[in-house]
Amino acid sequence: MVHQQQPQEYVSIIGLSYLKPITKLLEDLETFGPKGPNDVQASSTENGYSASVIILTMLLVESAIARTQYIRGDKPAKKPLDFVRAAYPNSGFVDLLEELFVVRDVIAHNHVWEAQYLWDDQVGMKLVFAALESGYGDKKFKRMIDHVNRKTRQLGINLFPTRICREDARVVLKIAVKFLLFLENKNRRYFYISDQYVRYRDQSVRFVDLVASLGQGSGKEVANRMINK
Repeated sequence: MVHQQQPQEYVSIIGLSYLKPITKLLEDLETFGPKGPNDVQASSTENGYSASVIILTMLLVESAIARTQYIRGDKPAKKPLDFVRAAYPNSGFVDLLEELFVVRDVIAHNHVWEAQYLWDDQVGMKLVFAALESGYGDKKFKRMIDHVNRKTRQLGINLFPTRICREDARVVLKIAVKFLLFLENKNRRYFYISDQYVRYRDQSVRFVDLVASLGQGSGKEVANRMINK
């Protein structure tokens, strides 16, 4: 007797597919021995890999938020930041995620700054002047930028695109994973990341442990204070 197969449900959430590419980028980035930026730029390798980690990380976050809204039955789905602001206004994540999305936009849209610099034999390129071209930066960018150092106000992430470096990628990853674990703790069905394993330096490790092991970032202490206060 042939049994008729019943259709199974499927939801097209791509988020976890980003974990291995992010891990590979991190592994390669460490082998290059990144040194951080001067006043104007990081090395093209450090800049490119770090920006790529940030973009994939924010796609991961956006995917997790999409799944969370689907599981909750929220219709129509809100924009990611609008959802977090409405659903978890007191979580401590609203402003932090807004800074992360600002950095994502800076990279994705390649905000253009016109700058002048001098060469210094000790530190390399030394910034003299920088101005953001008109047409770049939305309302959240204007709220989150510290115009003196061209970084986000709370986490200190570079918003001058060519200065984006490994430390920025670390901070973004740490905040993102904290948020994903926050969603998981609310309901494991929203987004279950703590059981996800990746290969890093020929070792099988949990992705959340890999991110936790990354070097201490200046933004981490700020984030901890805001989330745990």
